[in-house]
Amino acid sequence: MIRFSQERVERIAAALRAARARRPRRRLDGRAGSVPEGMATLRIATWNIHSCVGLDARFAPDRIAEVIKELDVDLVGLQEVGWHHRGEAGLDQFAFLEKATGLKAHAGPTKHNARAHYGNAILTRLPVRDCAHIDLSVGRREPRGGLDCVVEVQGRPVRVIVAHLGLDPWERAKQVETIIGRVAERPDLPTLFMGDLNEWTPNSPRLKRLGQAFPDCANPRSFHARMPTLRLDRIYASGGLVIPAFEVVRTVLTRRASDHLPVRATVAVP
Repeated sequence: MIRFSQERVERIAAALRAARARRPRRRLDGRAGSVPEGMATLRIATWNIHSCVGLDARFAPDRIAEVIKELDVDLVGLQEVGWHHRGEAGLDQFAFLEKATGLKAHAGPTKHNARAHYGNAILTRLPVRDCAHIDLSVGRREPRGGLDCVVEVQGRPVRVIVAHLGLDPWERAKQVETIIGRVAERPDLPTLFMGDLNEWTPNSPRLKRLGQAFPDCANPRSFHARMPTLRLDRIYASGGLVIPAFEVVRTVLTRRASDHLPVRATVAVP
């Protein structure tokens, strides 16, 4: 049996405390705050639905619709909606999800095919004042785009941009600048930007640039659905909007329905 003097035990304990203090704090995967008095509440989510094909390789748009209904949000931004070499050709997933969820679907296809379309979507129960497509395609890379909609939250306008960024860093850099430039044209308008950003590294220049333009962010680990370790799906807020609460929605159904988990957030609207 090895015996240590009291002095040595205290030195070891002090060294361990100092090591813990130097260790970077683990970033939290959620917040549980509440909306301040006098601000309106907006519940939103973003989700890459993988063309409605789950991790069990089953094409199940009804399962995606069930998750969306269980999210119980005012607005959800979706990526990878539609047929894209997987799923069922010929089925209009935008129209199906609108009917199955009871939410109005605003489609933002980036690929058009005789058998189906593919791209982003916003599903919402809120009044929509305006909705436009954003072309985020870069060179000969896969066509990319976004949806830029202005919704009403208790009579207050809120801009929501939903996008799916590219796979290459230089491609994403141009897409981020396009989005930031678009937001800067109307700095007075409260804005949310969300979607699958395809950013693997936590300190990437693209994320730093977005952090400069958007003061608040929801960024839990959402990919891969089976064992979420990457923060690919994010929600950014600016123009006085705050995100007091957010979470990644991990249930039996969400772990199977897509390769991404939904990210849900509560937004305080001034």
